[in-house]
Order: sequence, then C-alpha cells, then structure tokens
Amino acid sequence: MMTTFDVVMIIHTVFAAVWTGGTLVIAGAVIPAARNESLNENAISLIVRRFWYVTVASVLLLLFTGGHLAGTLYTAETLQTTDRGHLVLSMVGLWFLLPIVLYFGSRPLMHISAEKSTVSAATAAQPWFIGASAISIALLIVAALL
Repeated sequence: MMTTFDVVMIIHTVFAAVWTGGTLVIAGAVIPAARNESLNENAISLIVRRFWYVTVASVLLLLFTGGHLAGTLYTAETLQTTDRGHLVLSMVGLWFLLPIVLYFGSRPLMHISAEKSTVSAATAAQPWFIGASAISIALLIVAALL
C-alpha cells in the first residue's frame, strides 16, 4: 500500500523529470529548429509559452513536494552536517536558479516582434537554454546521488 510519502515522491519525481526533460528538448530541438527557420513565430511562441506553464507548475509542485520530503527526511542539523543534506541543499540552490535562467531564455521566444526574426530570437535565447540544460543535468546528477 502506498503511503503519502510514496505519492509525494512520485509527484516530485515526475514533475522534476518533465521539467528537466522539457528544458533539454527546447535547448536541443526547438531552438536549433528556430535558428534554421524550420519553425515560425507562432509555433515557437506556442511551444515556449506551454513550456513556461510547465515551468510554473513544476516550480510550485517541487516546492511543496520537496519541502515535504525534506521535512520528513531531514532536520536543519542533518541538512547542514551530512553529505546527503549537502546534496539536498545543492538541489535547492539549482532549483532556485533554473527558473530564473529559463525566464531570461524564454522571454525573447514568447514575443517575437515583426522587426525581430525567429533566428535572432532563438540566437538570443540559446545561451540561456544551454545554461538551463547544464543546470538540469546537474539536478539529475544530484538526484541520482541522493
């Protein structure tokens, strides 16, 4: 029988996987397609706007589920004095950083103006999404170490 802890862990893991996976898809497929002019402004805007909804939902769900998990498994002392606690704190730091980087990467793609091409918007977003991809991979590594 699944406990509340199990359900919270499943929700946390699924949303973390969707969010980090989505970041990698945008960086590895959507932005290169936009830079090659394979996607028009409406398609890019739609994809990135929907991804932003996933980002907001993931941030909120990961905040609540991660808070529950950390509160159940750790004390303030064990977070500060154990290797696993340090990994959790590293994860929290990366989790705070990822939506900020995604925000700056998503902005040029959500509202492509008539005087700005999809290529230039995607080019402006690319470094942000590369950074977000690195953060996502770091989050996955830290999660695997936990």
